[in-house]
Amino acid sequence: MNTTSSPRSRLFRTKAALAAVALGGLCVGAAPQTTAPDSTVGPKTYPAYTAPSQKRQQNFDVPGVVFEMAVKEGDVVKTGQLLARQNTAADEAHLRSLNLLADATALEIEAAGLQLEKDTIDLTRKEKMFKDKSISVGEVEEARVTVKIDALKQRSAKNNAEKAKADTEEEKARIEQKKLYSKIDGVVSEINTHEGELANNDTQHPTITIVKNDPLYVEVELPAELVTKIKAAGGQQSLQVQYVDEKEKGAWREAKIHFIRPEADPRSNTEHVQLEMANAEGRSSGLQVEVRMPTGGAQVGAAAANR
Repeated sequence: MNTTSSPRSRLFRTKAALAAVALGGLCVGAAPQTTAPDSTVGPKTYPAYTAPSQKRQQNFDVPGVVFEMAVKEGDVVKTGQLLARQNTAADEAHLRSLNLLADATALEIEAAGLQLEKDTIDLTRKEKMFKDKSISVGEVEEARVTVKIDALKQRSAKNNAEKAKADTEEEKARIEQKKLYSKIDGVVSEINTHEGELANNDTQHPTITIVKNDPLYVEVELPAELVTKIKAAGGQQSLQVQYVDEKEKGAWREAKIHFIRPEADPRSNTEHVQLEMANAEGRSSGLQVEVRMPTGGAQVGAAAANR
């Protein structure tokens, strides 16, 4: 048999073999190479910011000129602490007059009571004398009328005392309306009206603003899918928060979910979540932070995030 092949046939066999090898590599060979995952990439974070847990913009109940500003911006205040007051000198003088009137009405009640007691004794005596036929019936009737008059005088004195008490309480309330007390524990953030300036009820320009930054709230927009998983896990878990200026430290803090707004944003498919975070360091509100799902077995673990 002639086994000699022509150069053309040898070239054909070579090309066929190369094609088979290439095809086999695609069909049977090893899977295509992929880029190894970057072990330095951590959990996804979401931009957020801190906000006061309470903010009160306070005004006087009645317009008036500020006589004294008892605090300054940056002061730490307690609930019920005096912040500012208007001039109450005339009101306090009137209150003293009303107190004197109230004392006088109390004396009138006592005097009327004693007079009633005296005239009642006299009536009893005259009724006995009338039985003994020592006095006329007219004298007894006169004594009875006197007792009735005494009782009416006592009732009138009591009414006057009640009115004096009401007037006194009204004046006290009027004085309190001219004083401004803190509604919360917090820090004086802003003072818009100072001593000698007119304070009114303009809500756009409150006399004083108090904020409470411990705890802080963290306001963040999270993907709706993630919020659904959080709700499915119970909704009372914690997330982790890091200040932007502490990135190099890797200082993540725990913040519990305080509130999930019931209305999502259809444009971004996100939901607004409010977290509550302790603030023992006294950091200001309004700072930029990042939020992420907890790692390493925190309350909302990877299992809940990856459902």
